[in-house]
Amino acid sequence: MNKKQHCLALILSLFTGLVGGMLAGQFYSSKPAFAKKAASSQKVIVAEEFRLVDKAGRVRSTWGMDAGGPGIVLFSEKGEFRAVFSLTSPEEGAVLTFADKEGKHRTVIGLGEEREPYLTLHDKEGKERLSLTLAEDGDPYLLLYDKDKNERAILGTVDLTKLRRTGSIEKRSISSLVLVGDDGKVVWKAP
Repeated sequence: MNKKQHCLALILSLFTGLVGGMLAGQFYSSKPAFAKKAASSQKVIVAEEFRLVDKAGRVRSTWGMDAGGPGIVLFSEKGEFRAVFSLTSPEEGAVLTFADKEGKHRTVIGLGEEREPYLTLHDKEGKERLSLTLAEDGDPYLLLYDKDKNERAILGTVDLTKLRRTGSIEKRSISSLVLVGDDGKVVWKAP
C-alpha cells in the first residue's frame, strides 16, 4: 500500500465512522437529560447530614455533625462502621479512627487538647495497648499498656508524675526506657 492509498483509506475510515455515528444517533436516540436550572440558583447547599449510598441503596458513608463536631464516617458493604474522620469537640483537634469487623476502634490518630499529635493502638476488646505521642515540650514518648490499661513500659521523654501509679516525681530524658511492675512501681529504668 503506497502513501496515497494509505491516506485515502484513512479518510474513508473517518468518513464512514462519522456517517455511521450520525445514523446510529438517529435510530437509537433518546433525549439527553439536563438538570433544570432553579429559579434562583444557589451556590451553597446547607444540610446537617449527607449520605453516600452504593448501587444497592446501602449507606456507605455519611458526612454530618456527629459527637459534637463535623465528621465523615465510612461503612463496609454490610453497614459496619469502619473509619471516621472527625472533630469531636472544640477542645480536641482532628481525629482519624479505624475499626475492625466488629466496629471496635483499633487505631486512632489525632491531635489532643493541647494539639499534640498522638497514635494509639487498641486490642480486640477496644482497650488501648500502645500510645505514641509528643509531650508538651515536643519530645516524643511511647507507652505500652497491659490489658487493664496500666502503663508497663515507657520509652522516651515522659513526666512520671503524670502516670497513674508510679509514685515517681521525675521527668525522664528522650533516650530513657522505664519498665513498670504489676504494682505500678518503677522496676527498672535506663539511663
